[in-house]
Amino acid sequence: PNQTPKACGSDFAVQDVLDAVAYAKAHAAIDEDRVYLVGSSGGGMMTLLMAGRSPETWAACYAACPISDLARWHLETASRNDRWSRYAGMMEKSCGGSPEARPDEYAHRSPITHLPAARKAKLPIDICEGIHDGHIGSVPVGQSIRAYNALADEKDRISEEDIAFIEENEKVPERLAFKGRDPFFDDAIRIYLRRESANVRLTLFEAGHAGNLNAAADWFTRQRRGRPADWSVPATGSGSQDNSTY
Repeated sequence: PNQTPKACGSDFAVQDVLDAVAYAKAHAAIDEDRVYLVGSSGGGMMTLLMAGRSPETWAACYAACPISDLARWHLETASRNDRWSRYAGMMEKSCGGSPEARPDEYAHRSPITHLPAARKAKLPIDICEGIHDGHIGSVPVGQSIRAYNALADEKDRISEEDIAFIEENEKVPERLAFKGRDPFFDDAIRIYLRRESANVRLTLFEAGHAGNLNAAADWFTRQRRGRPADWSVPATGSGSQDNSTY
């Protein structure tokens, strides 16, 4: 659990993931151009962190409802009066105190610090989150949007004003609304916002704290290490409506 110094994005946790990849390569027939990383929530945070800490390891990464900035998330959870407020205390146990007391520790464990390395490496990264997260769920959508901004070209980034609007209203401004079609997101989990820039894509859809793992698996089939992201959408597909909306 992310409540000890060795957890929550520590160097130990990063090395644990790299050791797991090394073990797999040593004990199985692995196509090293098709090593992918996927995670949701805290696992989404770890996915983005590994994308920045070791971009050369992966062909592509998919992060669902991730935390990207621990100091910001500490503030967001500490101010709540519900079951999610406990996460602030868990972060303090991991980082050795509050963000004010340990700013460098929070920054080092946060994906947002390291994502510029993933951008420089042109690593394909797909970020997906339910638009109601932060209301139904523990991670406000701004965490995903700011991760996207760190990876996107400047002209394609989403403003802080728009982030505030989306988080408060659980909808997107009409000028940002998605008008296309993706068979992995049917009417029940329809897409509200989709942005692609450089080698990153952001999707906000009808859900709470959730992703779409079927869409992730399909996307991985078209990604190879060292190649630009392939954002083509198949003609058919079925979404993961069993993902948690909690």
